Amino acid sequence: MGVSMSRPDEQTRRNRTKLLLIFALFLLPPVSAWVVWKYLGTEGVSATTNAGTLISPARPLVVSGLRKVDGEPLVGKDLRGHWTYLVFAGPTCDERCQQQLYLTRQVRLGMNKDVRRVQRVLVLESAPASEFAQVLSTEHQDLTWAVRDNDAVPLLEQFRGQGFAPNGEQYFLVDPLGNLMMYYDLGVPARGMIKDLQKLLKISQIG
Repeated sequence: MGVSMSRPDEQTRRNRTKLLLIFALFLLPPVSAWVVWKYLGTEGVSATTNAGTLISPARPLVVSGLRKVDGEPLVGKDLRGHWTYLVFAGPTCDERCQQQLYLTRQVRLGMNKDVRRVQRVLVLESAPASEFAQVLSTEHQDLTWAVRDNDAVPLLEQFRGQGFAPNGEQYFLVDPLGNLMMYYDLGVPARGMIKDLQKLLKISQIG
């Protein structure tokens, strides 16, 4: 009698444990993200290096209207799981674009053992000329680039705010949950960007 009564209790405990583990898995990313935002908002990037400008509140990005070089769409999941630098350019990569690509490449390489936690995405207004495509393939082999179409307008609007816009003057940092969280002006040195990102990687368990 005692044995038969204990089995349902044991099964109930197991079910509760499973439910708690499932809740923990769902809660870990947002909790980690909250810790990052709380840290940055009080004593983080803006209070020490003054390199990047924090975008508050966070802006979850809905990615649409972009196609990669292989013709496949670039979607939200392509930005998740990494800290992503987003660079916007017109039909060609002008001097500003080239500077942004150079800086983000140097910052990514500066992460050393954490380099795989960081990625770079270039969003072009139209398909690049073959010469420029060759430059991207040789000098920026880690770079993902995509071309926007008419459906990209809602995406671009998400990058418009007080003091920033996807017009090539700034480039953006997206967190591993797909939130637009920071932007950089062209005058920001690579050293300050490296310090920002090192701090984010250190305190974050996501990406």
